[in-house]
Amino acid sequence: MFVIYMAAATALMIWQGVGIAPDRYAFVLLLGSLLVKRTRSFIMDWAPFLFILISYDFLRGFADNLNMNVHFWEPIIIDQWMFKAIPTATLQKLFFRADSLALWDYLSTVLYFLHFALPLSFGYLLWLYSKDCFRQFVVGISFLSYAAWVTFLAFPVAPPWMAGEMGYLPGVVKILDKSLSSFPVKYELPTIYHNLNPNPVAAIPSLHAAYPFLVFLFALRFFGFKALLFSPYVLGVFLSMVYLGEHYVIDIIIGILYSIVFYFLSDLVWQRINWKKLGHKIYG
Repeated sequence: MFVIYMAAATALMIWQGVGIAPDRYAFVLLLGSLLVKRTRSFIMDWAPFLFILISYDFLRGFADNLNMNVHFWEPIIIDQWMFKAIPTATLQKLFFRADSLALWDYLSTVLYFLHFALPLSFGYLLWLYSKDCFRQFVVGISFLSYAAWVTFLAFPVAPPWMAGEMGYLPGVVKILDKSLSSFPVKYELPTIYHNLNPNPVAAIPSLHAAYPFLVFLFALRFFGFKALLFSPYVLGVFLSMVYLGEHYVIDIIIGILYSIVFYFLSDLVWQRINWKKLGHKIYG
């Protein structure tokens, strides 16, 4: 029932042209808490998580202003070395037609913009399932996000579409500029994200890859082999990012590595927290 509710709410937001920002999506989750009669608990448990997530996005927005040395060539060289060609350029040459958008253009766009909906929905599922599982997930995604922010600050990297605009990858375009114009905008609901600056050179690590893979790892831990049902979505997101020109393959690989590292780190931190709680109970 929860999955059906979240899928229907997300589909409704996309259909009505409502951008899926964390603060907007929180109201969808709040409505869900009303349905299960756990609203007060939701506010107490989720307010810190949403504050951490929104604070990260605020910090990410000015990271590119602190380091103007944007890297273009490194990911191009690495992808070229791995595949003998640039996957983004190859995919766009084969499948993208600027004068006639196809179904996969729209599907890739939707997958890309579920970036915030996925971790919030999964966190909500864990919150319903077990508050300890939810809190452990919050630790993991918080560590991952802020480690990525430090990397954006130290090593800003341009995505493929920007490399295309600057002449490094001729023919590569930002497909989202064209596909988003076809989506309806019926309701422009308030969001603080209108006041946050985007960071166009935050390609490494790819959090669009790291978030779904981190969710996949936690799903394997808490739900076992049922999590494998989620793997086609993860692979679809990876392919979409490369095709849309938003990330190189190396960005995705590094994002996966970040998610693995901070998945295990969050486990160590959580075990330490639990040992302290146990010690407090035993020794007072």
